[in-house]
Amino acid sequence: MIARLTLVSIVIGWLSLTTVQAKPITVVSLNPCFDTWLPQWLPNDWEIIPTTAHGNRLEQVLLAQPDYVVYGTFTHARLVNQLARHTQMVLVEQPQTWAQWQRTVAEAATAMAIAERGQAWLEQQQDQLSQLPNMQQSVLVLMPNQYAWGGASWLAQLFAKQQIRWISLHQDLVLYQLNLEQLLKLNPELIVLEGFAKPYARANDWLWHSALTPWLQQRQVRSIPTAVSGCPATRAVDYLQAVVGEP
Repeated sequence: MIARLTLVSIVIGWLSLTTVQAKPITVVSLNPCFDTWLPQWLPNDWEIIPTTAHGNRLEQVLLAQPDYVVYGTFTHARLVNQLARHTQMVLVEQPQTWAQWQRTVAEAATAMAIAERGQAWLEQQQDQLSQLPNMQQSVLVLMPNQYAWGGASWLAQLFAKQQIRWISLHQDLVLYQLNLEQLLKLNPELIVLEGFAKPYARANDWLWHSALTPWLQQRQVRSIPTAVSGCPATRAVDYLQAVVGEP
């Protein structure tokens, strides 16, 4: 009888250990940009839980019992602090330079003990960027509410890396506003419209201004989908493909 109980205990213990070992490493994303990015380079046997599954709600994230939670620069600080009491938090910063992007991805990969995979993905992104065709036109990027990216922005740094001529009224700012008169005095060969959408009619008003319409018609115009412009680092290749007109 004692022998049987001992055997049962051993089997139960073995099954419990097997169950624990069989649980995949779980990673929760707190940023929609990471939902599609993380599966590109995390191990295939890891479970990745996107923002759509938990809505960035504390209780829902904790229910997943994550091994790692990957968050971004603009993730709510209170949520990050609360989660940090229960699991390992991994920051992927919103970069302003190419070097910063390389560093933050490498640091995130190292924190999850998969440094080689992070480096491999960075090399793949670099290879894809290097294969894009050269672009001769000068470029100005416009956004709703008369905003434009400045010379200190991530996008300006990315364009410079690709040797694309960047036009901006302020080389020392990340973001700035310009009025219609200032815009019409600029002479870019290509206009990139970022973030414009039909639901934001008032933000689109100046696109239909009688003075701006012929100005736009004299230039090439490209539109960047919101899903791409909202993730300029993780989807840098998609962004530049849209700019150069490559499908």
